[in-house]
Amino acid sequence: MVAVSGSRLVRVSLAGQIRDYLTLEIAQGRLTPGTPLRELEVAQELGTSQTPVREAFRALTAAGLLESRLHVGTRVRELDSRDLADTVPVRAALEGIAGRLAAEKLAGSPLEAAREAVEVMNSLSGGDDRLAFAGASTAFHRAIVTAAENESLTRAWNSLGIEIITIIAMATDTYPLSRAAQDHQNVLDAVESGNPTTAEQALVDHISHYVPNRDLA
Repeated sequence: MVAVSGSRLVRVSLAGQIRDYLTLEIAQGRLTPGTPLRELEVAQELGTSQTPVREAFRALTAAGLLESRLHVGTRVRELDSRDLADTVPVRAALEGIAGRLAAEKLAGSPLEAAREAVEVMNSLSGGDDRLAFAGASTAFHRAIVTAAENESLTRAWNSLGIEIITIIAMATDTYPLSRAAQDHQNVLDAVESGNPTTAEQALVDHISHYVPNRDLA
């Protein structure tokens, strides 16, 4: 399955889909802190085997959304907005560099993968499917990081758990999707302009929208 149905965006594994689904459930309060999660029950609910559920649990535990204790099992951990906010300056710095490098390498040429992601976001802007929008947003930012062609930068960016951060930000925000889509278009215009300074600043400014706007802790 792809990140957004009908698009040509990055394909998402079954474990990734389960991770994203559980992230949204936690972020929107349907799975509250302390709620026990069992692999078999989640697998049965979603109609999958336990293997991708186990992988999703590992990813969410690493991201701090779940906690696993011996003889207790896996439970939902209380979200701390400070943990999320702490990633913002790091992500802004990394994506600012990515924007600069991508603009230099593109030299005014179109970035097709990012354009496709914006098209998907525009198609979703009239509704409220924030999980699908978050998938398109992640694909957009990944396209810019990939275009920078810097493996060290890509590894550092991937280590932040961008998919999870984006879903939480989208789930806890009331920012209109139509405006969010336009924001991404503005960033794309800056990157495709071929001006490294403009692209870098556009990415740094844009990342501020990923700070959750309500107290999670």
